[in-house]
Amino acid sequence: MIQKKNSYDLLADSMLWFGLGISLFFWVFTSFLRFFNSPNLSLSSVFLGTEFELYNLLIVICLFIVYGSHAQVNIRKRKIAEDTLRESEEKYRTILESIEEGYYEIDLDGQFIFFNTSTMKIMDDSRDGLLLTKLADHLEPQSKNRFVPLLQAFRQGRETATIFEGELRTKGGGEKVVEMSISLITNAQRESSGFRGIIRDITEKRMLEKSLLQSLNNVKEARAGIILGLAKLAEHRDTDTGRHLERMREFSRVLVVQLAQHPKYCDYISEDYIEDIYHSSILHDIGKVGVPDAILLKKGRLTPEEFEVIKTHSLLGGKTLSAVDAQFKNQSFLTIAKEIAYYHHERWDGGGYPKGLSGEAIPLSARIVTVSDVYDALTSKRCYKDAFSHEEARAIILEERGRMFDPDIVDAFVSTEQEFLRIRREMGGLGEGDS
Repeated sequence: MIQKKNSYDLLADSMLWFGLGISLFFWVFTSFLRFFNSPNLSLSSVFLGTEFELYNLLIVICLFIVYGSHAQVNIRKRKIAEDTLRESEEKYRTILESIEEGYYEIDLDGQFIFFNTSTMKIMDDSRDGLLLTKLADHLEPQSKNRFVPLLQAFRQGRETATIFEGELRTKGGGEKVVEMSISLITNAQRESSGFRGIIRDITEKRMLEKSLLQSLNNVKEARAGIILGLAKLAEHRDTDTGRHLERMREFSRVLVVQLAQHPKYCDYISEDYIEDIYHSSILHDIGKVGVPDAILLKKGRLTPEEFEVIKTHSLLGGKTLSAVDAQFKNQSFLTIAKEIAYYHHERWDGGGYPKGLSGEAIPLSARIVTVSDVYDALTSKRCYKDAFSHEEARAIILEERGRMFDPDIVDAFVSTEQEFLRIRREMGGLGEGDS
């Protein structure tokens, strides 16, 4: 089948014929001049001239033919380049139309100049509905207030590429959460001409994350409830303690949050550590479930033998929580609970129990809970004593700084004593003179 030539092919061929035509015209024209100047010349002399004139004629003819051939080649090269460019553009557009993500281009004012079909689907709008509108106008007000300054930062050269996440208002009145990449479009002179990027609908992803976060919070709340319920098993045997556990965890959180600002502990105390201390501190006396009622509930001073039995509650609690911790890997709150149960009766100077640890050999968690526990015990009424005032408890804690208590934690207590007073007022147990 004979393929019909297009305009480029016809133009290219015509340039070659044009060169041949001019060559022929030049030959005839020079022959006519020779005949006009010398009518008596032979026909061969008229058409060919002298040997020198013949060479000149052939050179000129060759030049015209070369010119035509060169023009023909250049035209065809240009056609091939344009065809290649057109095919590349078509391929580029085909790729853009086939991807699930939206692709968009906007000018420096934020107005749409190009977008693919996926962009229309994400924005739930037609081509005419989006074309020549501003991308920012399709965003919710809060997202728009963040997006417009971002484009301004691009125009001022303070940004070159970034990811923007915001809420999109669709034509149908719905809302979507979208993630957009934004980068500058520059020309050969490195001048900015607009922005381009990919837009993705992440509404489902954000809903899933929200659901997972809610599930995680539910699990944490359930865990906290189980820990509190377990701790109450020991506390309910002693009717004098009131809301001791709830106050204990509040005091402990106040102290650990304050310590997190100390240069010595800022790299060690994380948000997770703070949360674990909060929940685990209430398990400090879980071992008391193994102490006989006759000793635990005794009215009056304990004998040395009875006190030795009481002291076993730290070992009982620590071993119990160690056994639980061994069944669950990477449960940091159980590890901290075990440390607290074992060592919250150790003293900074080494005179405590069960192991006589001293200084920083005592786990930080236990050192924190020791101060919380003693403060609450001092300011709480018991069958064998009245509640001390805050000032009296404060004086005792300061006196034991560096002996019973870690000096850093005593300093944290002094810095936060107003928080301790507030918790006491809200949760009961104030000594005389503090109300």
